[in-house]
Amino acid sequence: MKLIIREYLSGLKESGELDWLLPNLLLTMGFEPVSHAQVGVRQFGVDVAAVKKKSNKEKILYLFTIKQGDVNRADWDSNAQSIRPSLNDIRDVYLQKVRPEFKNHKKIIVLCTGGIIKQEVEDNWNGYTRDNTIDNKREYEFWGGDKLALLIEKFLFSENLLPAEFKSLFRRTLSLIGDVDYDLIDYSTILNKSLSDKDFGDVKKSSAKAKIKKSLRTIHLCVNIIWLWSKEENNIKNALIAAEKTSLHVWGFIVKNNLTNSPSIVKIFGVIHQTLYLIYLEYIKKIESRCYIENGLLGNSRYYLLESLNVFEQLGIVSIVGIKYKLIGESSRDDAILKEASTICNLTKEIIKNHQALKSPLYDNHIIEISESILLLAMFSEFDFIENWIKELIQNISIAYNNLNKYFPISSDSFDDLVSLNIKGEKEKGEYITMSTLFPILAQWCCVLNLPSAYKNIRMFVNKVFPKTTLQMWYPDSETDSYIYTGNASIKTGAVDAPMIIPDTIAGMSEMILKVQKNTVKMNTFSSINRGYFELPIISSRHFRTPFLPQFIQYPITSENVKNP
Repeated sequence: MKLIIREYLSGLKESGELDWLLPNLLLTMGFEPVSHAQVGVRQFGVDVAAVKKKSNKEKILYLFTIKQGDVNRADWDSNAQSIRPSLNDIRDVYLQKVRPEFKNHKKIIVLCTGGIIKQEVEDNWNGYTRDNTIDNKREYEFWGGDKLALLIEKFLFSENLLPAEFKSLFRRTLSLIGDVDYDLIDYSTILNKSLSDKDFGDVKKSSAKAKIKKSLRTIHLCVNIIWLWSKEENNIKNALIAAEKTSLHVWGFIVKNNLTNSPSIVKIFGVIHQTLYLIYLEYIKKIESRCYIENGLLGNSRYYLLESLNVFEQLGIVSIVGIKYKLIGESSRDDAILKEASTICNLTKEIIKNHQALKSPLYDNHIIEISESILLLAMFSEFDFIENWIKELIQNISIAYNNLNKYFPISSDSFDDLVSLNIKGEKEKGEYITMSTLFPILAQWCCVLNLPSAYKNIRMFVNKVFPKTTLQMWYPDSETDSYIYTGNASIKTGAVDAPMIIPDTIAGMSEMILKVQKNTVKMNTFSSINRGYFELPIISSRHFRTPFLPQFIQYPITSENVKNP
């Protein structure tokens, strides 16, 4: 956290930002304010003045001169606004006319900055302070980013760090963060105000990029504060959702402004995205012991529908982390990371084995979480496990539809429809499953992974039980990358392949996939995948319910292997 605060401080300007934050910090530290920075008023080098009482009743007058960022040679003594002239003004003018009640106080003159004193001016600073120090009367201190980060974490770690326009929104976010039903709408507004709704000017200019970096660092700070408060409220789920939302929106902003080739901006995104995975890992550790217990993730609720939806959500989260770690481990050839990925894959298997609800999806769009898990399992060649799971899915859906007349995957994503079917029984059951993406996607997985027995089961079941159900799949287009990181991309982009059929054989399905591939965009269309963030579209599927990209399923099907799938 200190590093995050330190990074945030490094981008603050001295006027209107650092000189706004410092008085609040001093107040919480027990300092008595004397004066604040004023625009247009000559201050003789002093931006902030405050008095501190010592334990022996001694009072010390602190005089702060504030500068932005790191202190280099130009900052030290190049013009009238440089550091040395400011220090001279404090010594020669301000202290000569200091108020009478402060005359006998010890004075400490502080150079305050969000950065460091660079080596090229360390001798200048040390020499100046040595020559001008008068023991027990006038001394000098440097409060740089490292010291400020320590003080801020100790005394001021709250919404007070943020700009005034965000304070009320962020205060509401923190006050509601422990509520499991809170939708984080206030934090979403902060994201939009920080990025989408803000005019940075020409983003090609360095001045605009500096503003963008500052906004990104502020957002990163927000996420980490939310994470801390979520832990205190014993509900890091909301921190996880906030971090997902942040990673997606930040990358969407980068794409919108054509900044994917800006190394400094992408680097900050990488730091923000890493925070998401730290929260993911903490979340997994929190639920891990329950994954090995039969129905351990269902809790003690009396409402099966809610608990069933919840366990699919847990499955999606765990699978995403496993996918990411597998990719990192392979690209870096890091055995420790690959071992961690294997552990998460095994955890995914345990979740599926111990939760019957994962073999009886309630929404058609639960194929998103199912596909995420299949992708992870396939990365570790768990083909037998995948095939058995798919067979159980089909068998249980058959029993639910034919015998129970409920608890089968409905076409819509409406919880009201779920209640209507499973509790009220207001409509004929066939009206709840007029279309399906789950069955054709499962069939394509069976094709790609060469699971002929499960494929046959799907085809026979669909033809027999759901002959009137429209099978369909959504395919992205060239515009999808502009929308997928900030919402459900299927609403504004892409095209639906419908009605689909499930061919008699896997070979027939392979031929069908190959034909479709000629008319759809390739994986390299997505900016995040090109920059090494393969998992971002998958996170979007989980977060915004964007359909799982067919490209993640179909990419092994090529003209070279279509004859021998």
